[in-house]
Amino acid sequence: MKKISLILVFLFALIESKAQNPKDTVSLQQHEVVSVANPVAFRQISKTVHIITKEQIKKSTANSIDDLLRIYGGADVRSRGAMGVQSDINIRGGGFDQGLIMINGISLNDPQTGHHNLNQAIDLEDIDKIEIFEGAAGRWFGANAFSGGLNILTNQKSDKSLDVSVAGGQYGYLSARMAYSYQINALSNKSSVAIKKSDGYMRNTDFNIINFKHNTSVKLKNGLLNFNIGAMDKGFGANSFYTSKYPDQYEHIRTYFSSASFKTGNRIKFNSNIYWRRNFDRFELFREDNKWYVKQGDVYVMDADTAGFPTPGGLYPYKGHNYHRTDVAGADAAMKFGSLFGKTSVKLSFKTERIISNVLGENMKDTIFISNSDGFYTKSKNRNNINFAVNQLYIKNNFNLSLGMSVFYNDDFGTYLSPGIDLGYFINGNIKIFASSNHAIRLPTFTDLYYQGPTNTANPGLKPETSISTEAGIKLFYDSFNASFSGFYRLGKDIIDWIKYNPDEKWQSANITSLNTYGLSASLNYSFKNKIVNYAGLKYAWMSSGKQNSEIISLYALDFLKHNFNLYVNHDIMKNLSASWSITVQKRNGSYIDYQTSRQTDYKTNTLLNLKVIYEFKNFEFDVSANNLLNKQYYDIGNVLQPGIWIIGGIKYHLSR
Repeated sequence: MKKISLILVFLFALIESKAQNPKDTVSLQQHEVVSVANPVAFRQISKTVHIITKEQIKKSTANSIDDLLRIYGGADVRSRGAMGVQSDINIRGGGFDQGLIMINGISLNDPQTGHHNLNQAIDLEDIDKIEIFEGAAGRWFGANAFSGGLNILTNQKSDKSLDVSVAGGQYGYLSARMAYSYQINALSNKSSVAIKKSDGYMRNTDFNIINFKHNTSVKLKNGLLNFNIGAMDKGFGANSFYTSKYPDQYEHIRTYFSSASFKTGNRIKFNSNIYWRRNFDRFELFREDNKWYVKQGDVYVMDADTAGFPTPGGLYPYKGHNYHRTDVAGADAAMKFGSLFGKTSVKLSFKTERIISNVLGENMKDTIFISNSDGFYTKSKNRNNINFAVNQLYIKNNFNLSLGMSVFYNDDFGTYLSPGIDLGYFINGNIKIFASSNHAIRLPTFTDLYYQGPTNTANPGLKPETSISTEAGIKLFYDSFNASFSGFYRLGKDIIDWIKYNPDEKWQSANITSLNTYGLSASLNYSFKNKIVNYAGLKYAWMSSGKQNSEIISLYALDFLKHNFNLYVNHDIMKNLSASWSITVQKRNGSYIDYQTSRQTDYKTNTLLNLKVIYEFKNFEFDVSANNLLNKQYYDIGNVLQPGIWIIGGIKYHLSR
């Protein structure tokens, strides 16, 4: 703690340093928030919204999107593997299935499980900005914006450039990326490919990740046409990811994405999207490899060990891997226009979700052979969603009002209405008070509905969970300084969780009657020019939650961050040399069964310090980063140990033409 105190004193001393030109600033309030139905300036939003800028992404201590969300977005990121291998994103005390993930405004939650929501074909350096909104937002986005969500905006502008980077570090870490922007007649193009691999920081934590992304933009006489395609291939050792009893797990993910969007109009603006995302998931409870388990006949063997499950009657052999393929496809159209009554937005969207699997879904009449395996898809499930949303924004002098409603229909669960209202009032030009109340729903995933395992029993009769989120607070805007403080309360009904009534039972998915979550959050941001400190910020959230039935043993619902503190600073050291620091302190509510001791164990307070030093020289950039600089042992999820200090060095080359 003494080391941390000295570092904090140093950082705050930098923040207080004076500059010769205090008026030369770039303020966060100048950013436009595009996630909401009617894009407006950041200062006009009457909800808690965090923005991660391009500059922060470029100079951050993060090595993956999930790191970025933890440090700069204040999200509860529960990592199983390092460097973006797999993480769950929890917003404002919600579970990993309760937050909405969008790419350029397109909703892309994976219907199999929220564990796959961050399996998107995007590299960290492809991102232009991230908008994180807290609280229910069903009236804007339809289903699954239950506790909040985020919108990842990718860079779709071609600047005729070439970017190449390579990096290496501990645990056999290697990464490389190349991005090329170019034009072919009226077509502006940008392509990028990135690879990242490691031998792992401990047994069975190795990974290999490949990302490809391409964007083509066509500026037409009456609008703009955008095409995006992407692919990701990710294989990783999943040591104790889902059960500590069998640590030799492995998972292989392949994700494909494509979309086309069109924008047009001046007084009346129109935009539309069509999109498709496919995710392949192969999960091996016993890793199949010539260094691990090898299939011999009908069983898997590693040396003298036969993979299987002990029973009173003897060993029940492991029969094979789990295979899943999910498809999400849809189309939407939105119209926005202004009048005497403010800005009006109307949006209609359709989405279909489908899974084929050998584990999840309903039995198929005909089976489908799974390529590159000896298995068959035997189960499937399809569901369709329609959402109609209308929202109105009215701004008059110091007052702003945003209200609206979505009508959501699912062919399995019926129709749900999600109304909402946000109010804001500027006491003066710099101080704003605000309040909001919004409704949302969340559909059960296919895992919630159908997963059966040695310790799990699913419930196909689950119904959607609903929430009403309210908050009130104050925001401050002073040139380079932005701050907010708010209190919030969420009433959740029919909450979906895996529960049991006594420790000897199987986990079963069920709708809990209600779950109340409440808390306080605060954030502060600096953004400077011509000062020693380039930008700085902190975020803090305190939360509490309680279920109506105290006799239920809950797997996820009461496992949240009670205290979450994040501080980040970027400052100059000398000409062309700068440093970024981030400090995260987290205290998690809940506990887990320690696999080694078989004891109920409370989560400890985690304190993580990260550092990145950057030197820029002409077209080159050299950097060295150290994650978990204090080499702390910590767990985001029980029994899944995270890495200690991890040092990486890299070089980037940028050429503009």
